[in-house]
Amino acid sequence: MKIKFPLVVVGAQWGDEGKGKIIDILAEEADYVVRFNGGNNAGHTIVVASEKFPLSLLPSGILQGKKLLIAQGAVIDPAVLLKEIDFFEKRGTKVKLTIDPRVHIVMPYHKELDRATELWKGKKATGSLHLGIGYCYEDKNNRFGVRFEDLISPNLLREKIEMFFPLKKRQLELVFGQKTELTKDRIYQEYVSYGWKLKKYLGDVSKKVQELLNSPNSPRLHGAKKLLFEGAHGTYLDGVFGTYPFTTAVYTISGSVFPYVGVAPQKIYSLAVVKAYTTRVGNGPFPTELLNNLGDELRNKGGEFGTVSKRPRRCGWLDLPLLRTATRLSGFDYLVITKLDVLAKIPTLRVCTHYKIGAKKYYEVPSLMTEFEKCQPVYEEFKPWRRDISQIRNFSDLPIEARKYVMFIEKNLKVPVKYVFVGPERKQTIPL
Repeated sequence: MKIKFPLVVVGAQWGDEGKGKIIDILAEEADYVVRFNGGNNAGHTIVVASEKFPLSLLPSGILQGKKLLIAQGAVIDPAVLLKEIDFFEKRGTKVKLTIDPRVHIVMPYHKELDRATELWKGKKATGSLHLGIGYCYEDKNNRFGVRFEDLISPNLLREKIEMFFPLKKRQLELVFGQKTELTKDRIYQEYVSYGWKLKKYLGDVSKKVQELLNSPNSPRLHGAKKLLFEGAHGTYLDGVFGTYPFTTAVYTISGSVFPYVGVAPQKIYSLAVVKAYTTRVGNGPFPTELLNNLGDELRNKGGEFGTVSKRPRRCGWLDLPLLRTATRLSGFDYLVITKLDVLAKIPTLRVCTHYKIGAKKYYEVPSLMTEFEKCQPVYEEFKPWRRDISQIRNFSDLPIEARKYVMFIEKNLKVPVKYVFVGPERKQTIPL
């Protein structure tokens, strides 16, 4: 059974599952790749011919030369986006990009407020990268934001900065006790130049995507177009259904694609990216975390360091209650298992099948975070495989222990596995 479009790709854990690689692979067949949430605090890394391409704002279809759309649910740091565009254009890659006018812009004061808030929280800090993403979304929801349509209009941009910055400055200095060197003129001069450079990418992404979804009935578009929707982060960083408050400011589950892009609810297929073990960055509960040498081994073998942050990721065993809940929330049609190669030659291999608190069992994540923090994992042990699998390209050639591991995940989630990744390279992929 082939993977069907339109398709939304969702991380089923705490992010960093390997979404960039599967989007790059699926983009070969897609016509458009749409980034629908998050900012440059989330990165995707694609590896082709041993060269790494770290992305944080451009959709991962860039390497396949596809048409790229950034929908209003994303937020943009214009300096970061321009740097990524420049990188690919210097390599001779034409960037075919459209940005929705409703996209909100990360401003310099968002970053300073982000840093000040984390310092104020001290040991209870969320683990933010101080990139201002959360504050940008906060201003969006408070009707206090700067949108792309403002950025590309010098008069509107100046008006917004004149209105908003004095309050932000007072907040930094009087609430957090942090001095700032920012001024209205300095911000305006920097950002008006970004607007001139990005203006050519303006377009109504909401309307465009709806037209493309309806394209079988549109003679102007000459038949159905294949759309691939790219989400940032993972299920458990969802601002509501994640491990709150150790989350991002956005919705990350599949259904969020409709309001974040601005299209009517309809059938969009959903693909889960699942790392063969579990990782997370920052603070918050992590029932299967390995605080020992084995956790260190997984981190080092798997290169578990943030694409954007470079921070070491916390590592632990695969957690089925997490995945069951993610499946319920996003209605997955397909699974991709990544980094199976990292588990080769691991001396012990376990999977958390459920949690317990006293005599009570939990097969999904409890809705109360106070309960989740108390959950103790219950494991099933698997026989590990003792040889490197990074050069294998057929599922039947994998060691039987590795095949049983993959099939155990499929059976428990009742969702078919379509790809297994045995390395970071595009070619280190096993289709099922």
